[in-house]
Amino acid sequence: MKAYLDSSFLFSLYAADDHSAEAIAEVRRFRGELTLSGLTELEFMNAIELRIFRKELTRVRAAEVRAAFDGDVDARVLLVFDLEPTTFLRGKSLILQTTALVGWRTADILHVAAALEVGADSLFTFDQRQKALARRMKLETN
Repeated sequence: MKAYLDSSFLFSLYAADDHSAEAIAEVRRFRGELTLSGLTELEFMNAIELRIFRKELTRVRAAEVRAAFDGDVDARVLLVFDLEPTTFLRGKSLILQTTALVGWRTADILHVAAALEVGADSLFTFDQRQKALARRMKLETN
């Protein structure tokens, strides 16, 4: 079993928000690899900085969140992989198959394409549109 985590889920896992309890419970239940792409990591870091900008996180708390995340990456609790050219090809295919019908955003498509490319069975997200696309592509969701 392998799950792909998007940035909404990852943020809830490491920084307290309305979805944190659900994210923590989901990870505790899951028995398999937890993966994320460089895109997820980039969005996660930007989400932290946006929370600082909005005065929703202090710099000290943001550093703690980043340290906890980095520790889990170093310990291989989380497996981070780079997006390969095949991910973008799969993304293009998903765009042509679905966007005109439903109107997905590019980042949602890239996350789903990355999950498919890494061989994930599940995609964990709190983004409802991304969740709908993942289900359409036969991925389990949280």
